[in-house]
Amino acid sequence: MAYNAYAKRRAGLAPRATPAATPRQDRQPPSGALINVILEYADIRHELGGERVILRLSQRRMDDPVIAGLLGRESARLADVSVLWDDDEGAIVRILDDRGAARSPDTRSDLDTFELTEAALAYVGRHGG
Repeated sequence: MAYNAYAKRRAGLAPRATPAATPRQDRQPPSGALINVILEYADIRHELGGERVILRLSQRRMDDPVIAGLLGRESARLADVSVLWDDDEGAIVRILDDRGAARSPDTRSDLDTFELTEAALAYVGRHGG
């Protein structure tokens, strides 16, 4: 019987065993511990309106040894993850993960600034903005 199995494998008739797919580490979603750290220690709040805010950690806060102790190696992901939080509901709306996004944090883009036209300045002047 062993000969038959050998012959089938040799002839290419038997299915070949494929190695089990292992999830790539860089494709893993943020852990619950990482999200909890953002919710508890966030020192950057971007108000979006409608009682929704984006919560993030500043670089100074990310370098805190307490946070590094809580997350270990995953603390490097803090720069990529932010939480969209609804203050009114007291709930997470969405987890934003920028892992793999091509960006340069130290370089300002031309899209980061804008200029108001004369019409826009006149509108702001009339409506007290």
